[in-house]
Amino acid sequence: SIFTGREGLSSDVALSDDIILQSILSRIPVSEKGLFQKINFINEVSSVVNEKLSLDLNVTYTYGKEAFCIYTVNDEINICADSVPGKIYAAYSLLQQSYAYNGKINKGIMYAEPQCKFRGLKVYMPAPDDLDSFYKTVDMLLYYRYNKIIIEVGGAMEYKRHPEINEAWITYCEDMGQYPDRANEVQHMFAWDKNSIHFENGGGKYLTQETVRELVGYCKRRGMEVIPEVPSLSHADYLLMPHPELAERQNDPYPDVYCPSNPESYNLLFDVMDEVIDVFDPSVVHIGHDEYYSIGICDRCKGKDGAEIYAGDIQKIVDYLKERNIRTMLWSEKLINAIGKAGQPYGGSEYRYRSLDGQVTIRRPATYRSIDMVPRDIIAHHWYWGIREGFDDEYLKRGIELVYGNFSPHRFLDWNRRLQARAQGGSPSHWSSLCEDTLQRNGVLLELVYGAYLFWCSNYNEEMYESLLKQSFYELYMYKNRDMLKKSHFEITHTTDLNRKYVYISSLPMQKEKDTVGNYLITYEDGSVLEIPIVYGLNISNRERSWTRSLGSQTDAYQTDSLLIETSYTTLPLQIDKSTYFKFVVANPYPDKKIISFTVQKKDGIEDFNIYISSFKMNS
Repeated sequence: SIFTGREGLSSDVALSDDIILQSILSRIPVSEKGLFQKINFINEVSSVVNEKLSLDLNVTYTYGKEAFCIYTVNDEINICADSVPGKIYAAYSLLQQSYAYNGKINKGIMYAEPQCKFRGLKVYMPAPDDLDSFYKTVDMLLYYRYNKIIIEVGGAMEYKRHPEINEAWITYCEDMGQYPDRANEVQHMFAWDKNSIHFENGGGKYLTQETVRELVGYCKRRGMEVIPEVPSLSHADYLLMPHPELAERQNDPYPDVYCPSNPESYNLLFDVMDEVIDVFDPSVVHIGHDEYYSIGICDRCKGKDGAEIYAGDIQKIVDYLKERNIRTMLWSEKLINAIGKAGQPYGGSEYRYRSLDGQVTIRRPATYRSIDMVPRDIIAHHWYWGIREGFDDEYLKRGIELVYGNFSPHRFLDWNRRLQARAQGGSPSHWSSLCEDTLQRNGVLLELVYGAYLFWCSNYNEEMYESLLKQSFYELYMYKNRDMLKKSHFEITHTTDLNRKYVYISSLPMQKEKDTVGNYLITYEDGSVLEIPIVYGLNISNRERSWTRSLGSQTDAYQTDSLLIETSYTTLPLQIDKSTYFKFVVANPYPDKKIISFTVQKKDGIEDFNIYISSFKMNS
């Protein structure tokens, strides 16, 4: 069989769309297709079907928007779609329907069209020894009808023209990974502001160009656009560790901003971009440009206006990409005078501070006037949507295409109004490794499922939060455990009064050993013992959780309970007797053995706490 358990295939180099589609549909067992004997894929919608769509659903099929229509005639299922993504989304919809209705596929007609053209996820490059995490992530994106993935390249891809970048990248990442707090210490140990350190990109190593081509090809064959992110100006540590002579701040042992007044900076950057473009063949390149702090420091830049420096750098890169028919996307906070509700300066605003002797120093020059100096055809990756809602207008009134970055849909305010104002969609972001545990605990998996509703459904309103949150919890739990639930397994529903602060995993790797608070021990009649780790934040959390949300007084975003959200996927959070419990399942490796005991073993040396077990079940 070519189907290997994910939507990818064991060998997938030049496969046709039909084989990819069949690999999805093969997950529906033949016995569960009911009376349907055949599935047809049709590129054009007939007038008869359009008339039925109009009469039954009050819609008209829209070409070129990844839409799809599914309708049944006698014993055949017909899928109408004019694009590869539309066909794949339709195939997944049939699979999802079979899941939802105990293997049955209903007769009738269905139509789906996305609300947003940009539905993505921003990720790091996978580690060379964990490519499967990337493929699983892409499969999940397709399952929930996402169409774009932004991959941060940085030092994590092989550069044949500049192998010194890769060599320095490995050494740099080894330094940053000496112990868990190292990267955060380096970021905050100097008298100046520094970029966050992305040493987990590529697992601290790099992928060959051949391997990256395979990753990109996997996405493109499924109709998913791949946008490479080449961090430039800021977050340029991967360029500057082997070339410190190009650094804006010469006294920084870990420089992260190149000098935009030095032509050699662009000779190096464009060499790197040439190789990235050759491997990715993109229509859009993301150029980073966030967290730009070291402005006008070096002798070449000193005395120059911050906005002119910033706009000049962007213009150089835009011109380079335009020559290759490629659009430019960038993190866009430095383009706006981002003053928070309490007067805090963010983004492109000027930041001053007063010392104890009363002297005022400009710590961060303003760059926001650059918004009127840069080309209008850039794509603004806007991640300040939650600070002030009005920031959107700074881009939109100038005709700059706006896409929300670091998108957190369950926290988003006024989604429908902002969509009507011409926002094009968004992308959650993941700033750590691609393993499922970090995606889960950073809330990214919940964002993908919850966000799919906003991206595809026109009836969303903000009163739906609690019901949609519960639906998302259940959907994630079943996505992970559907196969497990068909086999012999244990089901444990439990909670704890232990209460630990939520930690977002970024530049500080997950420390599962610190979060492991005990074990469940299942002893069998023959003396063998199954040990099930109890991991705070992964399969258990504090029982006093909030299932509602509130609007923050200092932001234009909802505040939600991160400790509740981080457990979704491995667990199904449940409300029982005014407390929150967490249900999870574990495979039973010995289904034929008799169990004689189930005990709790709490870990020594941590704070006092209790574990409350609502139920323990064995299902064969």
